[in-house]
Amino acid sequence: MGCSTAGMPREEASPSASASVSADPAPDATAPRIFVVDCMEYVEAPKELQLYCADGGHQLSKIMWVSWSAESTFGLATSTKNTCDPDCASGNYDIRTASVLLSEPIETSDGRMVFTRIALKYDKPLSDGQSEEYLDLSTELMP
Repeated sequence: MGCSTAGMPREEASPSASASVSADPAPDATAPRIFVVDCMEYVEAPKELQLYCADGGHQLSKIMWVSWSAESTFGLATSTKNTCDPDCASGNYDIRTASVLLSEPIETSDGRMVFTRIALKYDKPLSDGQSEEYLDLSTELMP
């Protein structure tokens, strides 16, 4: 059974993390366009990104991109992840500032370039002790 993001707590990014980023860089208009799949749409330099589309259990918000290129991207975000402890419906969340690295782009069947990997490094460990995560990203839109 999936988890809902309704009523999910929010936390501002820490001033120390956001102070080093002055403005989001726009993707270079002359470079090939590259996207990340956000469940039901292809997005470029998104401000928010849902990582667990099936249940909404992990999302990034307030994303501030430091770089955005065809090879990789780097930014800072607020990560809100459902701990599912004792169960997902209880809605306990780990909220952390995270550095975000998107990488390993591929070309999809319709010719779009999309990132396939995300690396997250948290400002402090999650409740399960993790201080970083590496996830595969979807390259196809949800039906």
